Amino acid sequence: MRALPIFLFAALVGTGTAQAQQLDSASQKLEMLGDAPVGCVANSARATSQVNATFQSNGPSGGVVVFPALVDQTTATARASSIALALPVVCNTSHRVTLRSSNGGLLREGANPGRNATGGFSEFQAYDVSVEWQGQSASIGGASASASLAQGQPAKGDMRIDIAVPQGTRPLVAGTYTDSVVVEIRPAN
Repeated sequence: MRALPIFLFAALVGTGTAQAQQLDSASQKLEMLGDAPVGCVANSARATSQVNATFQSNGPSGGVVVFPALVDQTTATARASSIALALPVVCNTSHRVTLRSSNGGLLREGANPGRNATGGFSEFQAYDVSVEWQGQSASIGGASASASLAQGQPAKGDMRIDIAVPQGTRPLVAGTYTDSVVVEIRPAN
């Protein structure tokens, strides 16, 4: 019977030795590092209001505004038309928004810019484009084919783009009238 208590004692001594050896420890410091690159992202625009105008989205790269009845059927002058677009934007740094038009207005395909057609007709229809972003605005139209605004801090939200074709005063020559408007959002750095 005496052998049993000795056996238990030896087991307890072995356990105590194992615990004492585990008290030695090591540590490592892990540092975390991540980088948020400078960037501005625009997603697909959507029409929020429209009069004699429609919008067809091409996804984040842009879209097409169509004026289904550009001219009045009895006078051949441009009909007043308008559309408002909301463009979701996120910029994680200060940035600049630039608005520019290729033709400065709707120009008939095949026409020479700055030249009027004969007989009191026109091959060009002016219109206005404005951008509102974070309490600032920029617009083009008339003699101005480009404009910009600077945002000094990161911002996100819907950029508003308004396009308005005024009632025309001269009849337009038959044809397709086009222009390209670019809204460029570029980080300042």
